[in-house]
Amino acid sequence: MVAPGTRAPAHSRTRHGPLKQLGAPRRLPHDVGHSLNGEMQGFDDVSFRELVQNANTVVLRWDLQGRITFLNEFGLELFGYTLDEVLGRSVIGTIVPEADTSGRDLVGMINALLAHPDDYIHNENENMRRDGGRLWITWRNRGLRDGDGRIRELLSFGMDTTEHKRAVEALRDSERRYRVLFQSTPIALVERDVSALRAHIDALHGDGVAAIDAYLRERPEALAACLRLVKVTDLNAAAIELFGTDDRAALERFSYIQDHPRFTEIVRSIIVDLDSGEVASQAAEGVIRTAGGVQRHVLVRTTVVPGTETTMSRVVTAMVDVTERKRAEEALRASEERYRFLAVHDNLTQLFNTRYLYDQLPQLLTADAGPCALIFADLDHFKQVVDTYGHLNGSRVIQEVAETIQRCIAAPAFAVAYAGDEFVIVLPGATRHAGTAMAAQIRARLEAHEFLAEQDDAVRLSASFGVAAYPEDAADMHGLLAAADQALFAAKARGRNTVIAAVSGRR
Repeated sequence: MVAPGTRAPAHSRTRHGPLKQLGAPRRLPHDVGHSLNGEMQGFDDVSFRELVQNANTVVLRWDLQGRITFLNEFGLELFGYTLDEVLGRSVIGTIVPEADTSGRDLVGMINALLAHPDDYIHNENENMRRDGGRLWITWRNRGLRDGDGRIRELLSFGMDTTEHKRAVEALRDSERRYRVLFQSTPIALVERDVSALRAHIDALHGDGVAAIDAYLRERPEALAACLRLVKVTDLNAAAIELFGTDDRAALERFSYIQDHPRFTEIVRSIIVDLDSGEVASQAAEGVIRTAGGVQRHVLVRTTVVPGTETTMSRVVTAMVDVTERKRAEEALRASEERYRFLAVHDNLTQLFNTRYLYDQLPQLLTADAGPCALIFADLDHFKQVVDTYGHLNGSRVIQEVAETIQRCIAAPAFAVAYAGDEFVIVLPGATRHAGTAMAAQIRARLEAHEFLAEQDDAVRLSASFGVAAYPEDAADMHGLLAAADQALFAAKARGRNTVIAAVSGRR
């Protein structure tokens, strides 16, 4: 088959043999060239035969009974026949099927054309080759009239538009599939027409605006004007569910946006990309507000709609609701933080635990670290509190003691819930004298505090303290803890509610 828009060389061979040379054409009816209302006047027979036979257009002559009286070489090649095989045969069943592949009745169409030729000056229909292959041809039909002006035959010129038709159908099919996917996907999709925005950008360039990004940054009102040119053309069911509305006007006002400064940056970036013609995708993450006022965390991606890559006239914004995932992530993060906290803290008092003490204290007792004081504290007669007020209130008292100690110290000092009603306070950089002063302050605070006041009780407590310091009283962690413990034992022996410092001498 010779493709539309090309010309077959006179010397080319086909399944029908060589094309006829000038001067030896196939026999044509003499009056073909004199029947088109004088349009062919001025052509001699040989020139006309050459024009008809070598034209890259189907030339078909047929009578009012639908029988073929002439088909040019191009048409014969296109349909796969010889002239002898088609002369006198009906176009139906020869080059026109009874129905096209969509089921359209072509017999009825041909009968209507023959009955009223003037109503079918142009028509397009599916045709068929000898081997059954289908092709689309756009026809221009002219009536050949007798001396009385009555149409006695038809002369039709056909252009093979199969590839164009297929391209159009492919585009329609692609659009149908896109629409099906658009509506059925569980991801929220909003389609917008940005053609007016693109025209506006082009107009700005025409007015001398070279850098759109700088122009929009300098003029916030210009960005708002750009947004007003963007129109919502469609949104799917998932988007309606996400936003809680199908009000396109509300979506065009971007009423669901929470973080306006960040949104402004994203929109400006999209407009700059549209201007450059390179936008493929823009992604962001943020929080929107539904029509009902509910906040939803979403992943957002804006992409050019397939099929509009050249015009970039439409974009689609996809939004994935990740609210539950975010909540799960935050819960997991909180759980991990809690786990890390509890790994080195006491659950009841929120003070550091002995694991942290044994990990950190050796690092503080080095020649380069300087002095370090350690206080051992033990509540006096705490068992009586538990026996009187119960274990639950006993735990509350322990918590209040821990809070009191924490209010007395500041980093890098730290307190440790050592065991039951025992506490350790570590004072990096402090001497024995400074440690003794701190112990005295804590003792006074505890003695003055009314415990269980929220339970309408007024419990008074005291505590005993032992103080030791590195390097004065010990050379390592175990020695320092032992020295402070010995001092605490001495404080209890002296009658409790007092502070005793370790006796000088390294352990």
